[in-house]
Amino acid sequence: MRLEADSLIYRIMLRLSGIFLVAVLWEVLPRLGIVSQTFLPPLSVVLREVVHLALTQHLLGHALATLWRVMVGIVLAALLAVPLGALLGYWLPGAAAALNPLFRILGQINPFSLMTVFLLFFGVGEKAKLVVVTWVAVWPLIHHTITGIQAVEPDLLKAARSMGISKSQLFWRVLFPGAAPAVLLGIRSAAVLLLAILVAGEMLGGLAGLGWLLHWASNYYVYPYATAPVFAVGLCISLVGVGLSVALRQIEKGLFFWKPSDSIWDGKAQDQGKVRVPGRSFPVVAAAVMLGILLLGGVEINRLNHLNNSFPGENDIPALTDHSQHRPQENGESTPGKDSGNNQEEHSGHKNHSGHSPKTN
Repeated sequence: MRLEADSLIYRIMLRLSGIFLVAVLWEVLPRLGIVSQTFLPPLSVVLREVVHLALTQHLLGHALATLWRVMVGIVLAALLAVPLGALLGYWLPGAAAALNPLFRILGQINPFSLMTVFLLFFGVGEKAKLVVVTWVAVWPLIHHTITGIQAVEPDLLKAARSMGISKSQLFWRVLFPGAAPAVLLGIRSAAVLLLAILVAGEMLGGLAGLGWLLHWASNYYVYPYATAPVFAVGLCISLVGVGLSVALRQIEKGLFFWKPSDSIWDGKAQDQGKVRVPGRSFPVVAAAVMLGILLLGGVEINRLNHLNNSFPGENDIPALTDHSQHRPQENGESTPGKDSGNNQEEHSGHKNHSGHSPKTN
């Protein structure tokens, strides 16, 4: 027992050693002046900025909005990919082999190259973002579903058919449980990619999400740490991605405990004669949390989108129909009083960010 505890502590320390080393270098190098603090603020400054954003700029609400879009995209992709993959994998294997190159090509297409088409059909709003994340997730899910369906033991299928079950019962009781590990693997592999694509998409439009907050943070700085807000939001995005991946991996371990682990971080291989059944509490809690995110995420997005004067700098974006500021002055005339007044209003709006100032050239 003591040896197992020491081995567990050693594996935990080994996992965290790289993170600890990066954290120490992140704090020490800017403090010693080896790296400019303007471009790489110390880790302690970034962590204080994370707290500041959480207290004043609705950081948790933006993270909830991003997670909601990721989960809705995965659910929509699963509703499309799992039935199609089951149909192609079991009932139409020849069509699956013929369409496999096409699926791979479609999966490699950058969704942003189709953004104009998505905006044309779905408009500027949540629909376009959800279509983008669904497009990214559906192709790996189709591939993993077909692979999982075709990997079901033939003896199980023969035994099920010999009992005279219907095709629907064959799918729900034999094919889907047998392919479930592969489907969850596809969800886990697509989740992190979805997050990266979604953050980039949120930077293009909208007023909610970590991507929009990252774009907003790039316009402000805390003297003398110019990039502290950017690093703070980027750190939160990384933590959300890591947390999502870890949660999905733990769900996979809890639901499919009989499946051997393929991770190099799980230590030595388990004995073949021993099967440890883990507790089912974590998958249940994770499912409850995901359900809460699905229920509350849309409400939070609407609240952030309709929140007025809460994000300094938001009102600095000119309206699409307001071109008065871009209109050239005729006959060399100018309105210095009006310009000075506008400048004062802009600076006053930027100063609302409690200690942050707009970047100047």
